[in-house]
Amino acid sequence: MSQAQASNPDLEALAAILGPELAHFAPLIPQAMAQELLRDDRGFIARHQLGEALLARLRPEMRHWTTPDVLRTLDPQSPFARNRMQAVAGALAPVACRAFPGFCYYPYVPFGHVAEGRSEAPLIVAVHGSNRNPKDLRDAYATFAERLGCFVLAPLFPLDLTTRVPDEEYKQLIGDRVRYDRLLWAMVEELAAITTTRFSRILLFGFSGGAQFAQRLLHVDPGRLDGVALGAPTYVTLPDRDRAWWSGIGDFERLFGKPLDFEAMRSVPIQLLCGSADELDCDIYDAEEMGLDAAAYAGYGRNRQQRIAVLARAWARMGIPTEQVRIEGAGHAFLPLLEASKPFFERILLGAGVPWSLTAHAPPSFSFPGHSEPIRCLQDIGWRWIKNWNVRHKQTKYDIYKIDIGGE
Repeated sequence: MSQAQASNPDLEALAAILGPELAHFAPLIPQAMAQELLRDDRGFIARHQLGEALLARLRPEMRHWTTPDVLRTLDPQSPFARNRMQAVAGALAPVACRAFPGFCYYPYVPFGHVAEGRSEAPLIVAVHGSNRNPKDLRDAYATFAERLGCFVLAPLFPLDLTTRVPDEEYKQLIGDRVRYDRLLWAMVEELAAITTTRFSRILLFGFSGGAQFAQRLLHVDPGRLDGVALGAPTYVTLPDRDRAWWSGIGDFERLFGKPLDFEAMRSVPIQLLCGSADELDCDIYDAEEMGLDAAAYAGYGRNRQQRIAVLARAWARMGIPTEQVRIEGAGHAFLPLLEASKPFFERILLGAGVPWSLTAHAPPSFSFPGHSEPIRCLQDIGWRWIKNWNVRHKQTKYDIYKIDIGGE
């Protein structure tokens, strides 16, 4: 910037937001966008979404344009470009699924992908639990997704009060009127089509009931998944042919029209996540409802920690390896578990070896206010630290979780 420009406090503040590598773009930022960035108003674009490919598209004639008008020039052919109060990328409003109009999904489209005109990108699918908060899951992945050029798709599976189990059927994949595995893939294919993007890798995260969905989708379509992180599933499907679906796999072929492919499952990196304080017994279904005798029901485990351990041992006997992560101090909350999935997914995306080879790649360290030293991932001694944040009363609170990593 020139000396005259540098004396402008707004330009100086914009340059600080952009950082030294992008500061020279500060004078080109349109007035409306500049004010939004200075106020950290994320209605159309967030600070973490600013990149050289996007900023290089700015022109002097855009000086008085609204931010949506500026962003529409990135991809004028996109269906999102027809919106008046939405950006063409970033954390977008929920989109109705064309194939299943009663359902919708929350997409994240990375700005860098659109600005650079890429045609290929990885996708993270994040599936909610019983409280149905897909936007929260999508938003929690947003900064991570932008940095790695990932799309995010967070489906909403609403309650259908006309069904036998309104809040549970999506977790079991087969509903009274809907096959939820087919519904999800329809959403994935639709997002790929409307953004003209081929999803090179698909990573799947589920929390609680969403982890039940994710585990069962892994059984049905392992060949379509490149990594699965299961966050505290309340119930698990064990590889037991003497038990009916969903506690076992006895009638899998009849229900899904194909045999279960254990060989394909063995090639998918799997992470099992649970908080150390997630200890409450889960007795939503009794032994009779699960089709189990007393001994089998007792061996299934009383809470999520026990059931994850039972699943890991059962899979290990089948030659299916897992990375088990126990987040110290965390209860049954999605955010600490989702944060712990990020280094796991990053190792997959960077091609740094299978996740259970814990020395293959050290994820980046974290640093945050109140701590002078970065928090490093000390995998060589069997544990690592991550950060987690919760917004409470408009205050950002930082917590540290110790993560114990187990093997098979």
